[in-house]
Amino acid sequence: MRTRKQQIIIVVAMYLGVFGAFLTYEVFNKAHYTFAPLVMRGWLDAQLPIVSPFVIPYISFHVLAMIVVPALALKFGNFYQFLTNMWAIICGQLILDIAYFFFQTEVPRPTNFEVHNVFDWLLKNLVWGNDRPLNGFPSNHVTWSVISIIVLWRLRHRIPKTSYLLIGWFALIIPATVLLAQHFVIDIYGGVLVGFTAYWAVMFVIERPSLQPTRIMP
Repeated sequence: MRTRKQQIIIVVAMYLGVFGAFLTYEVFNKAHYTFAPLVMRGWLDAQLPIVSPFVIPYISFHVLAMIVVPALALKFGNFYQFLTNMWAIICGQLILDIAYFFFQTEVPRPTNFEVHNVFDWLLKNLVWGNDRPLNGFPSNHVTWSVISIIVLWRLRHRIPKTSYLLIGWFALIIPATVLLAQHFVIDIYGGVLVGFTAYWAVMFVIERPSLQPTRIMP
């Protein structure tokens, strides 16, 4: 049984670990490559418009996935659910980084984009201005959002209103990745796969859930 002091140290270490995972994304995003990254544009991508209001859920992603959801798991779930959340993010990002290292992709942005409102300005200056069009497949935003949705789904009986509200908000982040010209559709599929795989694999290691069916009493 860990003491409260030990748990606090672990919580701080896990938050630092997740922040470090985020920094690894930045490393690959800002790196210079000697080869041309692959462009994985499909026919559906060409039909999708840019919907700049989606920039609001998109830019809220890091605070929610890195800080808010883990804090909810710790407070309303338990210590092991918190650890599962954090290690799933770290392991999921490691899988993404391996993909970025061996299989770097690019999402070319429109060159004729005009700013007409505050959402357009945020997209062009805050998002596109700081995030190079690399690290496309799989999507970091989708991976972390899927992990967060699973965490919130497990908390739905304890904090139903908060859980369902945030699940809906994360559900907006996933299409935002393609409606802001940050990703292609195939990147969403990759992110969903990595998110689910990372979370459930980590959960079975940390929480060791029983796979025995519950016996129904007559």
